[in-house]
Amino acid sequence: MRTRETTIIRHWKVSWRAWLVFWIARIFVKPLFRLWPATDRGLETLANLERLVDRLPRPNGVTIEPMTLGGVPSERITNHRKAADSLAGATILYFHGGGFVFCGLATHRNLCALLAARAAVPVISVEYRQLPSGGIGTSIHDAMAAYQDLLGKCEDPTKIILAGDSAGGYLAMKVAELAASRGMVTPAAVIGYSPLLNLALEKHDPDYMRRDAYLPINKVDSIKRRWADGPEPIVGADSPIEADPSLFPPVFFSVAQYELMRPDVEAMTGMLEDVGQSVETHVWSGQIHAYPVFGTVLNEAKMTIAFSLDFVRRALGYRGRHSA
Repeated sequence: MRTRETTIIRHWKVSWRAWLVFWIARIFVKPLFRLWPATDRGLETLANLERLVDRLPRPNGVTIEPMTLGGVPSERITNHRKAADSLAGATILYFHGGGFVFCGLATHRNLCALLAARAAVPVISVEYRQLPSGGIGTSIHDAMAAYQDLLGKCEDPTKIILAGDSAGGYLAMKVAELAASRGMVTPAAVIGYSPLLNLALEKHDPDYMRRDAYLPINKVDSIKRRWADGPEPIVGADSPIEADPSLFPPVFFSVAQYELMRPDVEAMTGMLEDVGQSVETHVWSGQIHAYPVFGTVLNEAKMTIAFSLDFVRRALGYRGRHSA
């Protein structure tokens, strides 16, 4: 896989908290994932995690309001401040990760609250359908429905930023691809934290799979068999890495040094740069997959969130200067 030193920024320093999170995941979480059954009952058990997290105290300093976008349950998170820079009028549409099988609004509420506070713009988190209710095609259907509805409801439809981690990063890229191919108003930028860009993960270097902190490839393979479940099929390219790279807006990626998603993130970075698209990728040592979700405890996560928003500010500022 090719890499571009000009657009791939590497971070080698690891905080003690990140080190602790990494080894807790490695020693305790990864073995549990290996034992977890990828059956309907197993999926229902994972869904309990979302319900447990939902009982925790809500983030401070933000307002959280339930809403519906395109018939999809969602949550709008706002900060009392309003952006006065190039982000003014923007909206972040966030798709949570979880392998299309678990997590939801509650598990990613703190991350979305951090984005809302740092960007000073509304963040809308989408509770798209997952297995066993539907496969990836169904998740894409819900993500597109939410985006299309948001176009008519947000302050500035030309300033929608799509964001997501892991499976949510896949959805953010798919929505960007489909919006462009269908002639819709396209998103202003995409933020992908450890995004899933290729459904064919088994083709990766086994060293990445072995050293991933908590994603065992045998369990990923068992989940993959159900990703094609209906009722809706996958539309467009099966994987973002197979799509026409010229369809995408400016893209920010972050990824851990050793995780399943890194090879495709680096390959996609090169593909976007080859067609002249704006892209910036950060590779972090000592982190776990989708580490920005731990933004309330990890300095590296806070830094990544700041870097991603700075990238979007620059992208919007550049567009504003050249459209005036």
